[in-house]
Amino acid sequence: MKRDLRIVKTLSAIDTAFLELLQEKSFDKITIKEICERALINRATFYSHYSDKFQLIESYQESLVKGIREILYSNVKGSSLKEIMDKEVKETIQNMLTFMKDNKDKVLAVLESVDSAAFAEYFSNHMFAFYKDKSEQLGIELESEIDKEYTITYITHAHMGIFLKWIREGCIVPIHIMSNYIETFTIHGVFKALHLDEK
Repeated sequence: MKRDLRIVKTLSAIDTAFLELLQEKSFDKITIKEICERALINRATFYSHYSDKFQLIESYQESLVKGIREILYSNVKGSSLKEIMDKEVKETIQNMLTFMKDNKDKVLAVLESVDSAAFAEYFSNHMFAFYKDKSEQLGIELESEIDKEYTITYITHAHMGIFLKWIREGCIVPIHIMSNYIETFTIHGVFKALHLDEK
């Protein structure tokens, strides 16, 4: 369904205003009145889309998670772990980094507005669900279910930690170098330690 262009423009104006204000003051100091004045809209228009500034932040979290999930599910399609490692891991990581960089203002807005650990946990939970689903689909077996749970937890939190550090530092390290780091840490690190690179 085609979106109403007026709504798209209004939401874009709200985003721009809010993100600009975050460059000037902390989240708790920003008021709806200031967002509306900066976006050139009235309060009723703002409230027709968001109940408050916290819901605006929640919308950022949801859009970021949706984008990452779409990248993961559309890129990682191999029928074996070896096929995924050989053909899909680096491209998937690069696509995720590109998405994060393109949306870094929203990522930083969320980190500024909510507890960073809570955001990392929120994001990691969704990545965890994907990795667990994919490991079951590929029939990856470890010594026990507990081993699998902890391995996936380690991978998801490690990836999130690297992503957030990179974004906080301004995405200075080029994407191709970052993807090499993550691929090396994952495949030649945890996968090799568990002999998953041989499957």
